[in-house]
Amino acid sequence: MRLAEPYWLFLLLLAPWPFLVQRWKRRVTWPGFIMLPKRPRGLAGLLRHLPNTIRAIAIGCMVVVLARPQSILGEIEVNARGISIIVALDQSASMTTDDFGSSLPRTQPSEPQTRFESAKQTFETFVKERPNDLIGLVAFATFPDLACPPTLDHAFLVETTRALRPAKPGESSTNLGDAIAWSLDALRTVPTSKKVLILLTDGRDAPGVPSPLEPLAAAMLAKDLGVTLHTIAVGKPGGVSRAFEPKTGLRPVVGIDDGPDLELLKAMAELGGGHAFEAIDADALADVFRTLDQRERVPLTGTVRTRYREEYAPWLAASLVLLLVERGLSGSRWRRI
Repeated sequence: MRLAEPYWLFLLLLAPWPFLVQRWKRRVTWPGFIMLPKRPRGLAGLLRHLPNTIRAIAIGCMVVVLARPQSILGEIEVNARGISIIVALDQSASMTTDDFGSSLPRTQPSEPQTRFESAKQTFETFVKERPNDLIGLVAFATFPDLACPPTLDHAFLVETTRALRPAKPGESSTNLGDAIAWSLDALRTVPTSKKVLILLTDGRDAPGVPSPLEPLAAAMLAKDLGVTLHTIAVGKPGGVSRAFEPKTGLRPVVGIDDGPDLELLKAMAELGGGHAFEAIDADALADVFRTLDQRERVPLTGTVRTRYREEYAPWLAASLVLLLVERGLSGSRWRRI
């Protein structure tokens, strides 16, 4: 049992108030009774203070109601990793290449799937496996966008990920340096000691904006801020990419995908203290995220009390019953003139 607002207990000093009021109030002097013979006090005489006593107890019960007594429903043991993770997801036009198959049992054929949709589904599975970690998402092409800051509200994160679409035409280049900078800014204020950034892209650095941050400089910045940088290169050269049209959806684009810059991504991961991974299909991408899930864990066990039940109802009922009893007694032979 605990009191949520114990400072209300100071009002218990008002419990003697009914006795003080009765002592201080003016009385009427009746003449002639001094000549009457004294009789021994009966039960009523012994209980002459009963109404005031009941009223004082009722005041005490109401004070306890204000203090909000609560009982602990249980203790929940939480395995917290103490990790904040943010994934920078490439949403450029090349990510719409449909050379990724969905992860199905080996006895069934894989259906054609774009790199972008496969990455979203794999990230969603990764999020569901880490319920105690702060996870966020940055979507980037020409311009980076913080789709979701690191959060424990993974349901919101999953819905945000599902709603992502490839970048619009004219904004579908690959700006790796600025994407890392936005991700690092999102991780800057999180309270955990371990911070991880996962860069997932299938393209080569082609910012399309003036004065972008160089990818290697961004990786060095991650190292200086104590953030581990992993890179994932998805796809392979030769795929036909598609551009996203809001009205018509996906349409083929003239041109052949050059594939990710493996040397650059490897150098970035080395500078950031992480690892460089490659994934040429959905199964390989799922394996990469499983590896990261096992690698980036820092066990931290604690016991947290999280659920309480309000217990003021019996005290409130007792105070009401006592007040009714007191009013009844005050209207009987214990009435005062």
